[in-house]
Amino acid sequence: MKGKGCLSIFVLALVVGIVGAVIRFYGGKFIDQYTQPWAYSQTEPLLVGTWQGVFRDPDGVSKTLNLRIDVPLTDDERLARTSRKSRRRRKDKRAFDGVATVSSRLGREVYELNGTVDRTNDHQFSLDFTTQDGKYPVTPNFYINDTESSDNQWRADQMRLTLRFAYIRPGGSSFYSSSDPRFKKTVSLELRRVEPAQPNP
Repeated sequence: MKGKGCLSIFVLALVVGIVGAVIRFYGGKFIDQYTQPWAYSQTEPLLVGTWQGVFRDPDGVSKTLNLRIDVPLTDDERLARTSRKSRRRRKDKRAFDGVATVSSRLGREVYELNGTVDRTNDHQFSLDFTTQDGKYPVTPNFYINDTESSDNQWRADQMRLTLRFAYIRPGGSSFYSSSDPRFKKTVSLELRRVEPAQPNP
């Protein structure tokens, strides 16, 4: 009888654990649809996904910018988190990251993206660009540094960014000249959605 009692307790604990994990998983997804609609809404356009636009850098070089903005938390990451006994505090619910590539006759630039949506307006956001591993394979060149947050807007399938640049010389060192208007120039561009984020049912 003792063996059966222990087995029953074990099965009950297992069932309770599974039910708790399911509730945490789907409950978290349900909450995120309302707290992060720009990433998880099932009915509204999303900020996450792939965007593309064309601009000319301060040297007048025509470039194509591709942005991929990732969901803050994938289903696999969410599942792994629900299975942990001690879960770390979730990161800022307004934050996101991704990858950007810039292509031109000069070559291909690859960036890591870090951004944050505005506290009061999900359609306004800040966005920073960082070259992968801090390397500059295309030089001399005006690399994207960051954006003017007050000008960054997205709505449905359109996005507007104002880019700021850093000039990188051969060898990877940065250079700035206050007397040269190129170094103060910002560039605005319109991007269109190329494809939405991968479905996250």
